[in-house]
Amino acid sequence: MKFKYVSAVTILIFISACQSLKNSRETKLNNDETNITSLRANVPQYAQIRLDKILHDAATGHLSESQANEAFLLSKNLEEKGQFESAEKLFEVCFQYSQSLAAGLNLINVKAQLKKLNDAQEIANRLTILYPKYSEPMLALASVYQMQNNNGSLVKTLEKAFKKFPKDEAIVIFYSSYSKTNAKKVLESYLTKNPRSSNVLLTLAKNYYQEKNYQKALYYAKKAYSVDQDVIETFIFLGKINQSLKNYREAEKYFKLAFDKEIDNNLNAQNYINILLFQNKTQEALSILLKLESSSDDQIPFPPEFTFQIAKIMLINRDYEESERRLYELLKINFENSSIKYYLAICNEKVRKFDVALMYLNEIKEDNEYYTDAQKEKIIIYINTNQKVLAEQQIYKFTLSEKNIVEDTLFKSSILAYFNKYNDAIEILNKSIATHSDAKELYLKKAEYLKYLKSDDSSIKFAEQIVSRWPKYADGLNFLGYSLVENNKKLELAKKVLLKAVALNPKNGFYLDSLGWLYYQKNDYKNAFKYITEAIKIEPDEPVILYHLASAQLKLKYFEDSLRTFESTSKILEDMLPYQLESDPELSRIQQSIGSKILEAKKAIDIDPEND
Repeated sequence: MKFKYVSAVTILIFISACQSLKNSRETKLNNDETNITSLRANVPQYAQIRLDKILHDAATGHLSESQANEAFLLSKNLEEKGQFESAEKLFEVCFQYSQSLAAGLNLINVKAQLKKLNDAQEIANRLTILYPKYSEPMLALASVYQMQNNNGSLVKTLEKAFKKFPKDEAIVIFYSSYSKTNAKKVLESYLTKNPRSSNVLLTLAKNYYQEKNYQKALYYAKKAYSVDQDVIETFIFLGKINQSLKNYREAEKYFKLAFDKEIDNNLNAQNYINILLFQNKTQEALSILLKLESSSDDQIPFPPEFTFQIAKIMLINRDYEESERRLYELLKINFENSSIKYYLAICNEKVRKFDVALMYLNEIKEDNEYYTDAQKEKIIIYINTNQKVLAEQQIYKFTLSEKNIVEDTLFKSSILAYFNKYNDAIEILNKSIATHSDAKELYLKKAEYLKYLKSDDSSIKFAEQIVSRWPKYADGLNFLGYSLVENNKKLELAKKVLLKAVALNPKNGFYLDSLGWLYYQKNDYKNAFKYITEAIKIEPDEPVILYHLASAQLKLKYFEDSLRTFESTSKILEDMLPYQLESDPELSRIQQSIGSKILEAKKAIDIDPEND
């Protein structure tokens, strides 16, 4: 918290210093642009020579006014470069010479940066005596008390400052944050006479935001924005409020404004990228990240957090080599993220470097948050490398974590089902359902396995119970509808529930495919083609949907298109790892029939009269 206070106070004092420098009658600085440019062009050599000369003349009592002015300019330059010790010496010279408000405020700022808070307090007290008509000294004194955690003196100083300078915006804002009465009333009272104070409007918005009164916060933040549309802090805050209100498009708009205004600001970039990722706009986020990466250099290094985000998106994009390259770079610099080795393992697993994947997974210790995920992935690798006995042994040893019991139950039951242990799978599901009775996913998985343990009718009956209990559960509606279609039963009910699922989530490719497959079973191939085509736009690499599309194309006599789609399906199936293929009975059936379907499409092309 102290670092935050120093940063805030530094800005406050710097602004005050700029104002005082402009207004103070005591300060007569030479503003010759040529001198400033020359000074900054050769700072290292010139600064040291002039610093030594100024300090010597000050110590011997021979400091001139022009030297004092030069000392101020030089000290500001040193302060900007973070050379606070040298800046402190020169500001002390300036202040001793002129006792000016600007020199005093800047000296307080540097003392605060050097953590010399008692010295800063002493100077601030002196300024309040020297400049009783100015608010800046009291602001500076209050800021020092804040950094000292001296709340008693801080509150007294702010109360005194507020009584003395009730029209000063900075005083009002600072006082309101420590007011024993209603802080919002203080700010709202100020706004009655100063309705266009964007800083007070924004502060008031923040107060309401902290109380989770997002509508009020939005009201005042928008008013601040209408007064001044060039304040980045307002953009960011409007983004946060809209995000809290789940107005994600509006949040994106404001975060983008902030990002466009300061492209090299990592925080603005992170806010914008996060809202894009939250909305699943991964490719937009990746495009921005790659542009930032390409424009980075030694002066503006690329944050490792952004490299990590690029790696994760590339993993989603199945660009495993590029993802692995970036993850490995992060590993070499000891980037602190517990998931690095896990994602490196996934990259290697996807390109069938199973030994390397297992090496990374074995390095993930029990205290790592990804330990359970690593154990899951090891079991899948054992299956993919035909170590099925070992995989079966490990799944029975696999324990469910209390934090992720639903997710772990789904995993364990699916592996048991892979080994045709449906009794054990349903037993585990029932145990977790007993303690997590609202976990819809567990019921749905049970409905799926009842099909193999008992019958299709048992599965459908249980799915109907799920839909009855959760009528807006789109996955449940889709499962019931698709099960009815596959069994050619209650097709009108199937249509009803599938239309409802699509209405709930019109951008879900699996729901659209199920609806299209319903029309296919009803011999309505045009509607089948329509919905499955929409589905494939959303899930372009999903083999079941591709197979359904090829089947519809074949029925509509789009023979060449059908052949290409069947061949694409076959290629995807060939590239799938054993567990992906063997764990889904529908995929296994498609794999068995794909060859004959390709031959059927080829034969249709050969005998098609239009090809003669």
